[in-house]
Order: sequence, then C-alpha cells, then structure tokens
Amino acid sequence: MKLPLPFFQSKNKEEAEYYLALLLTDEKACAVILHESLGNLKILGKHEEFFSYSIETLSTEDLLNVVDKAISRAEEILPPDIETHKTVFGVKDDWVDETSKKIKKDNLSKLKKVCDALDLMPIGFMVTTEAIANRLQEEEGAPLSAILAEVGNKKITLTLLRGGKIAERIDGEIAESMPKTVDTLLRHFTATVLPARIILYDGKDAEKLSQAFIGHQWSKSLPFLHVPQISVLPQGFDGKAVAYGASEQMGFALLEEKQTLHHVVTEEGEKEAEQTITDEEEKIDEEELPVPKETALSGDNFGFLEDQDISTKIKKSEAKADEVNLHEAHHNIAPVEGKFPFQINLQQDEGNNEEKPNIFAFMKNLKLPKIPLPSLLTGKRPFILPIIVLAAIVIIGSILSYVYFYKTQAQIVISVKPKLVDQSADVIFSKTSPSDFSKNIIAAKAISTTVDGSLTIDTTGKKDVGNKAKGTVTIYNNSDSSVNLDNGTTIKSSNGLTFSTDKSVTVASASGDVFSGTKPGTSDVAVTAKDIGTESNLPSGTKFTIGSNSSLAAKNDSAFSGGTKKQVQVVSKNDIAKLKTELPKSLEGKAKDAISQKADSSTTLLPTLTVASLNKTNFDNNTDDEAKKVKLTASVVFEGLAYENDELTNYAKTLLKDKYSQDISDKSIKNSIEDANEKNDSQIEAKLTIEAGLLPDINTQDVTNKIKDMSAKAAQEYLANLPQVANSKITFSPGIPFLSMIFPKLPNNITVEIKPE
Repeated sequence: MKLPLPFFQSKNKEEAEYYLALLLTDEKACAVILHESLGNLKILGKHEEFFSYSIETLSTEDLLNVVDKAISRAEEILPPDIETHKTVFGVKDDWVDETSKKIKKDNLSKLKKVCDALDLMPIGFMVTTEAIANRLQEEEGAPLSAILAEVGNKKITLTLLRGGKIAERIDGEIAESMPKTVDTLLRHFTATVLPARIILYDGKDAEKLSQAFIGHQWSKSLPFLHVPQISVLPQGFDGKAVAYGASEQMGFALLEEKQTLHHVVTEEGEKEAEQTITDEEEKIDEEELPVPKETALSGDNFGFLEDQDISTKIKKSEAKADEVNLHEAHHNIAPVEGKFPFQINLQQDEGNNEEKPNIFAFMKNLKLPKIPLPSLLTGKRPFILPIIVLAAIVIIGSILSYVYFYKTQAQIVISVKPKLVDQSADVIFSKTSPSDFSKNIIAAKAISTTVDGSLTIDTTGKKDVGNKAKGTVTIYNNSDSSVNLDNGTTIKSSNGLTFSTDKSVTVASASGDVFSGTKPGTSDVAVTAKDIGTESNLPSGTKFTIGSNSSLAAKNDSAFSGGTKKQVQVVSKNDIAKLKTELPKSLEGKAKDAISQKADSSTTLLPTLTVASLNKTNFDNNTDDEAKKVKLTASVVFEGLAYENDELTNYAKTLLKDKYSQDISDKSIKNSIEDANEKNDSQIEAKLTIEAGLLPDINTQDVTNKIKDMSAKAAQEYLANLPQVANSKITFSPGIPFLSMIFPKLPNNITVEIKPE
C-alpha cells in the first residue's frame, strides 16, 4: 500500500511491476516470477511442483496446495512485502475449444477457483505448446515444422507442428521406455510424411532425457524422409516461453538467461549440434535499456481486445483487481498465422463494489490546525511548510510505532505430517462392567431389537408306514382242564413272527381216555400281527406256540392277509433344531440395520449379534409328521453391543502412550475390530488393531523465541526444517506497509499453532 503523500512519490522514475506466469500441464505446476521496469521484463525466480496424479483427476484441494507451493517457492526471491497478483496462464492444448478459442467450461472453473483461493488477477492465457513453438520460431527465424514431445513421469504428449501451426496431437501412457512409447505414438499420426525433427522437453534433467534416446532404432514404417533429429529443450524452457509470449503482448522486452538446446546423437548417424541462445542481460544496464518498439507487437496479432491499449487497461484495472471475472473472458479474435493466441479479460462484475478496509482510515478523522497556506508560502517565513511536513511525518511515525509495538499480531500455523504407527491388542467389550484399560476391558451398552420372520427347509426324516396282517387261528388244548386266554395274548409263528389275539377266548380241555384215545379241546380266535409288513402274510397250516405252555398250540387253516409296508419322508428332530438355528441367522442383516438406527452417532456397533430369545414359535408340521418341507414362523430377539467412540479412542491413546512418548493426533486414530466372538452372555472378545499418527515434539515457545528476531523468509526456512513439517503459513495483522513482514517484538503477540494434516 502506498501512502497518499506527495513527498513519498517519485515523479522521475517509473514504478516497477511484478507479474506471474503460471503453467498448468498434465503433471506439474510451474510458477515464473516476472519483474517489469522501464519497459524491460526480467525473470526473477521460478519453481516447479509435480502433481501426485494427473491434473484432470486431481481434487481441487490438492490442485490448490500444489499451485500455492509452486508460487510461494518462486516468490521467495521477492521482498517480504511484495506479492504477485497479475497472472498469465499457460494451459494445455485440450483445455481450449478449437472452434471458439475459449477455455472449456470445466477447465475455466478450475482456473477461477485457483484465482479466488490464491488472490490472483488473471490478465490472459496462452496454449503452452503454441508458446514454445512461437519462441523457437523467433530464435530460428522461420515457422516451426517438427514434432513437439512433452515427456512426463507417466505420460507423453506429441504435437505435430507444420509451419508453426498445430496439425495433430496425441498422448499416451509410458510403456516399457520413453523412446518406444514415442515410436508407437508416432504411428497414430495420419500425416503421410512426418517432419524429421523431434523436440523433447520435460522440465527436469535434459541430459538424462537425451541419454534415453541414444541408440534407439526408429521403426522403418514411420514416414520420415530421413532419420529424425532429436533435440532436447533446456530445463524450464516452457515457462520461459510463456513468459516471453506475455512480454510480447504487453510491449515489454524480456531479458533472458543464456540457454543451450541439446541435440541427441543416435547410432544411426545423426550429428550432434548445439544451438546457443544468447542473453545480453549481463552486458546492458537495466536502468539504461530503452523499450524496443520492434518487439511491442499490436494487440490484434495475439487476440487482444480491439482498439484498446493493453498496458493502459491493466493499469486502470488495478484498482479493482478483485473484480476481474475470468469466466467472462473474451476469446473472439483469431490469431495471426505463425503466432499463438494470447487471450485477456478486463471485464468486471457489476455489483461487487464493496471497498476493502483501509488500515489508514482513521487518518480521515485526524485534524491538523488550519493555517492559512498562502501567508506561509508567500510571507516572510516560508520555512513553516517543512515544519508542517516534518510534523506529519512524526505523527504518522508515532502511529505506526504504536500499532507495531502494541497491535501487530503474527500467527504461525505449522502443518505437520503425523508419523503412522500401529498396535494390536485383545480386548473385551462388556455390558456389565465399567472400562478398565489395565485389563483391556471396554464398557459397552446393550441394544436389542425384535425381528419377525419365517424359514422353510426340506425334511430329512424317514419312516416306515403300512398295515398289519390279520387272520384266524385254531387253538388246541391238550390239558385236563380248560384254558382262558385274555385279549392280546401273544402267539409266535414257527418263523418267529409275533401276533396277538383280538379278543379273550376259552379253550375246553381234552376229552377221551387212553383206550379210546384223547382229543384236544379247540377254539378259533382272530389274531393281528405285531408289526406292519408283508412278511406277516403267513400261508395256511402255519403252526404257533402260545407262551411256555406245552399243552397249548395253534394253527391257521387259512392264510393271513392285509400286511403292507412302505417308507415315507417325515419331519425329524434334527429338522426342528436346524430351523431354530438358521432362522436367526437369516434375520441377522435386518437386525443389524434396526440396531444401527437405534445407536447414535457417538457410538459404534460391534459386528457380532447375539440371539436373546426365540418367541412365538410355530411349526406347520411336527416331529414324525409325513411331509417333504417344514416351516418355522417366530419372533427373534437380537442383542448387540455398542461402544462409545471416545472411549475406544481413549483406550487407543492409553495403549500407544505406554509405548510412545510423542503426542497423538486424535484425527489420525483409526480402529479395526476382527474376530469378534461371544465370550459369555455379557461379554464379547475381539482383536483390536489401532493405527495412529504421532505428532512431532515441537515446543511452540521455543519456536516463538527462535523466530521473533528473524525475517519472514528466514522463519519460513527454519519452520520447513522442523521434523515432520509439511508446510507453514505466517500471517501478519494488520497488514501495514514496511511492517507487514516483521515479527512483533512482544512474544505474546506471536501465536504458534501446530495442526496435523
């Protein structure tokens, strides 16, 4: 911020400007810091940061982190109170619509998020490959016809240029090696003849890239007129090409460093060549170098707004830099042959006229004594004017000193990467006992639910069914007295089958004497076989015995009949037991959902459920009933155990603190429970695995004492070397010019916060 006092402003020297060229390729973000003075543009610093994934799949948060880091590292060369805002973007070919020459909607949204989050003011964009082609054309003096190969860590992009224009473009994943991948991709070009020149760049080690192509035998099927010459662009050439293009459009001369274009010698006989780009920066004093008008190309050549002076427009838009709307950028002017499009936006959103707070607003209320200036300037004491100026300086200096010593605050936020460790333990979750970490017992509460359901299974029992054989026998009594036989008296056939009498019967005694002969008493009675089956259908004339009485016997005069037998499927006891076991298992999923809904967000349900009871059981068939299926309908009462998340976290911290002395990041603690089994009615035992992040042992008071006498840049370097530090951010408030990057002298005005990622 510049003080609105005339004696702080110089009318003899033009004020310097700082610009940012930001390249976004598929795998990296490259920031180039540019300094403009007296019509000359100089590269002060540059830095590249690589994405963990392709920019197309990268999350917004990761994209912002990488871009912010690239810009911050590149800005380290700047004075503490200087930041870059005016930004020229270098983008990928496929980010720009070929017809409208506008950035595609999805990609435009990404750029707008970058600008909003990092406080950047977009003043234009260009396609990176076209910027490289234009730069090579300026160096070589002729439109470029070659194959431009952007080599990344995982991907290679080939662009076919003819007469400085993009004819075709193709990309692919690196397979086997870089030369073989390039060789394969070249076969997919539709051109009948390919230019015998391949220019490689990757922004890293040019020598390493050169070595990769030495000795490669190009496929004979490729339509080269002769063996292609392989060149490697110097490191950072793409960033400098975008910076060069931006300088052309804004009418500045770019002071460049000395670079060398590497050529690769293949075994097929290509000769090594070296092209040197000469920079006269060291020979010409920056303050005396005039603005070269021959390089100040008109806006029409590169897609500027028609009939408008870009440098004037940028100056006028500085007061409302926050109102620049990247989404409304114009891209309607076609590029001239041999050049590349440089699009610029100077439109402003209406309705966003809210002024930013001014720390010197209080000076509006500062009243100085009214002194008639004409008399001071024309009277006899003209020395009073310097006194007034000196008084104003003293007052402003006093105010700044007061604000600095008593109001200035410095907040340091250190983001650290926790060191991951893991630990396992066998624990018991109990619904009847309180937590006892020394005994690995964690308290849990029971949650129950009732689920109605039914289950049908096939029967497995077997049973013989049929009829018993029937017939009539004649009982013979050879004793001297009659015999009474009760109903159900057992008789046995000669083949061992058992029958029983169907009613009571009396058999008379034997008659006659020894001289005339004796005749046994007889009586007929119906009998039924004891067991079912056809084997009891005895033929006539079968003899029977009756108990152990030798005086009694029986015989059938007619064959027995009616005996039958067959095997049928019935309900077994095992079928009933299986249904009682399987029905709760089939309802366990519904029970878990029901219990989970009863548990609140501060608890976690254990994976094991227990069956408390089986109520309202109803079988459609009973044991030994003939049936092919049997069905059980019942209400099952399930019970689960849920533990408090904080309780398990406290147990994990207790367990880890016994082993590690460092503090633990609560957000990093992760628990997994395996092999949960019911130990008894009130306890479940399980194996607990804990993963947590250990925070570095950084004393915030030591950090405060160490950095309070440092510059902001030295403090950043000191913080970056602390253990496990990912990044750090230093914020000064209020932002006072000249003082906004100096730490307060009062230790209480410096706060240090350690925040895990």
